Amino acid sequence: MSTKRGFVETDTCPSDCTPYTTYQEAHNALQALKHTSHAGILEHAERALLTVSAQHLPSAIRQIGVRLATIACAHPEPNSASIAASLVRALKDADPSIRCEIYASLITLHEIKSQFHTFLSPEVTNALGQCVRTDVNHSQHHLRSAAVACLQIVGGNNGVRRFTDDAHPKVRQTALSVIQRQQMVGKELGAEMYGECVAATLDDAEQVRMIAVSLVWAIGSQYAKHVSLHNLRLLDDAFIKVCDMVNDSSMLVRQRACLILGRFRRVSPQYLEQTFSKQVMSNLRSVPRSLGYGRNRGLHSSKFHQRETVDELRLLDSGAAGAFVHGLEDEYQEVRDAAIESILELSSESPVFASRAVDFLVDMFNDSSDRVRVRAIRALTVMGTRSVIYLTDEQLSIAVSAIKDSSQSVRLRIYEFLSVSVVSSNGLQQLMHAIQDNLEAYSSDLLPVYRALKLLGANHSNIITPQLTCTLLNISQHYLSREARIDDVVYAGNVILVINTKRATRHAVASVLPDYVFGHLPYLCDKYPGCLPNNLAEYVPAHLPYVRQMLVRPTPDTLVTQMTRDDDEQQTSALFTRMQRVLNKACEEPASAQIADDLVLAARTFLHTATAECRQKVVARYAELVSIGVKIKVMVESHDTMQVGELFALTARLMHGSYEIEARTQGLDPLARTSLVYLRVLAHTAWLFAHSLSEHDPRVSAKMREELQLRTTSVAQALSSDKFTAAKELLSALSNDQTPEILQHFVREFRALEFVPKSQCQYARAEIQLGSRRPLEFDHRFPLRVPINARLFWTSRNIVANVTLPTQTTRVWRVPPNFIKPCGLMQSSLEWDVEVELPLGSGEVAAVKVAVGMECASDVPWSDAFVVRAASVPVLYDITDYYKKHESHVVVEISSLQTLSVNPIEIRPQPSAHTRI
Repeated sequence: MSTKRGFVETDTCPSDCTPYTTYQEAHNALQALKHTSHAGILEHAERALLTVSAQHLPSAIRQIGVRLATIACAHPEPNSASIAASLVRALKDADPSIRCEIYASLITLHEIKSQFHTFLSPEVTNALGQCVRTDVNHSQHHLRSAAVACLQIVGGNNGVRRFTDDAHPKVRQTALSVIQRQQMVGKELGAEMYGECVAATLDDAEQVRMIAVSLVWAIGSQYAKHVSLHNLRLLDDAFIKVCDMVNDSSMLVRQRACLILGRFRRVSPQYLEQTFSKQVMSNLRSVPRSLGYGRNRGLHSSKFHQRETVDELRLLDSGAAGAFVHGLEDEYQEVRDAAIESILELSSESPVFASRAVDFLVDMFNDSSDRVRVRAIRALTVMGTRSVIYLTDEQLSIAVSAIKDSSQSVRLRIYEFLSVSVVSSNGLQQLMHAIQDNLEAYSSDLLPVYRALKLLGANHSNIITPQLTCTLLNISQHYLSREARIDDVVYAGNVILVINTKRATRHAVASVLPDYVFGHLPYLCDKYPGCLPNNLAEYVPAHLPYVRQMLVRPTPDTLVTQMTRDDDEQQTSALFTRMQRVLNKACEEPASAQIADDLVLAARTFLHTATAECRQKVVARYAELVSIGVKIKVMVESHDTMQVGELFALTARLMHGSYEIEARTQGLDPLARTSLVYLRVLAHTAWLFAHSLSEHDPRVSAKMREELQLRTTSVAQALSSDKFTAAKELLSALSNDQTPEILQHFVREFRALEFVPKSQCQYARAEIQLGSRRPLEFDHRFPLRVPINARLFWTSRNIVANVTLPTQTTRVWRVPPNFIKPCGLMQSSLEWDVEVELPLGSGEVAAVKVAVGMECASDVPWSDAFVVRAASVPVLYDITDYYKKHESHVVVEISSLQTLSVNPIEIRPQPSAHTRI
């Protein structure tokens, strides 16, 4: 017999539940809850709520009760809204410590279940709002802070701003964090908040200043063309303010300021160039001393700007001066790393800025930290790929000394950097002497050195003259030269350098080479593949025909590659023909499990072929969807109520897969789109049939039938009458509100349409580029900044970032368009960072999964929200509000999931052992 208890109906929960009475009992239940069965979770949740309501128990036990209720609420089985409502009711008579714990739990549930606040009934929301509005004025700062964080649940976001001027730094930090979270999820912040955020950068608390720096950048970038009180563009004013934070007294704030400088785009060139100026910055300050409540409260009003002296206003134009000079000379390597990364980002904005940055980055080759040296070299290498870097003799001397570094990672990076650099004639000889010493000292550097010499030869074609060639190879112009040893690594490197010059220079160089050098070329080509040009035979003298023959002969690798390519093309054609035959059979013959399995096997086998065209791969993905449709038909024909859950899952896969093909395939013709929409009609109909077999809700059924009729009508307008017999019967049944038998009849008679996309279509994809495979260390007291770096192919619009947290919950961010830059033909690069709060303590290593996706518009948003999520709606809730936030888009992933290991630690910065000048 079923009994209704507080928040759930169950047959297994005992009727004599009692609260936890001791701290040990409650703590043991908290530790064991993750391994508890469904019935056990319901019992723990009931006892937890009783514990929270027991006024006679100590606060410590009741706090654990709140945590137990929160964990149970996060579980997918219990009724989350009822548990939350019970927690809200407990707020009224609870003491401040319990109210803080309840507010924190509600915020946690709000983060874990993104639609949680829409599940609450209006009465519960109003009760929570009354408690929050009362507690935001409480005398205890812990309670004020927790209540301010809950304003986002009750819709009081506009009232958060006034708490940025609170007397306690914890409350100010919480208020700014709420504002920052709103900005990260896409909500526009008002331009009038800029002054408040600038004032918050002068706060006593470093946590407040860290968040304020991010908000100054966000608002300044959003309202770039607005004019500040200093008659500057708001973007330039924000850039100057962040530059000023590089001199902050806190290492963490300086690091954050240096990182954020790299996010600015389209800053005026004069302010960019002043970041390398040796002038003193405008506001070299220490943290302002307290007034009143431990904070200069006047900074939050416009009077703050009026109190600036005339001299400060005159120095405002120099506010950005020296920002990167201070960042690169900071005593902490974390700050220096951040400054280098930002310099690299901003170097693409201004060629003048990039040229001035070279001298400072080359100077970082002498840094005491291997990591800083590698970062500086990598930054210069990336800048050199955009435009060749011209090194002075002084800069070359520093680079030559870095070649002798004991760290192999530094040496390899230096070789890459030198391959995109240009030096003088004397400098090239100096460089070759240093490389010669390295080849003799480090034999493992042989191939990286030769690859660098190949690019050096191409970059120095105007310097490598016949005279320099004779000097490098010890060739005498008056006497016969002694033949060099073919296994001499220094000689081989010199040959690779001079022979890789441009075509015009290569003829002049070849005219002074002795015959034995040409005789060595075939050996060097085979020994060091990719280090010599391909067309060397035309430079060989006519009296050496055997050398020409050896240079033009096909290598074994070339022959094997050609034979493999021909075999792959034949295999691809055979596999595609077989898959098409099975697909036609699935569309025409009665459904069976064997046909579905054969189609899945044929489609997945074809998708693993390397030489398949994009159009053929799209057809293979369509074949996978048809196999899902065949499985749905088999299940519907069986009419087995035990398989309803699996039927819901199959309809969700079919619906989501059809949207994925439509969104990712660029150049899809209307007829092919209609074939995908017709599959969605099948998924929609099968979901309605499964819903009628399970917990039938007439409210849902009526709305779903209405939207199914709209979807079916849109397909009817695009198809001929002979292909639409079953759909016509379905339309007639929907208009007459007939029984579910017609739904079953349509699914059984369903036949997938022919799918023939154009040959020019392309499939959008993304490749996430992770840096180091080592765990990402971050201070567990602050949010984790997850880097999203990816290369996008054939798409750059409606991009989203998906981050799966260790709690297995997924958060989605819309990527601002200004972080997506074109980098090639139909290619774009995405470089963005998101900040997430992780409930981890120091030393709790976890994994965060990152993916890149696209948003695509839904045909019938309300119904698709049910079908894609393979779920129904509880009777307690209003169905018109249930999926309010998901009524227009479906998110499809275009990249594979990449795992990023994170290691939360408590960072205690230690100064470097060296003294920086």
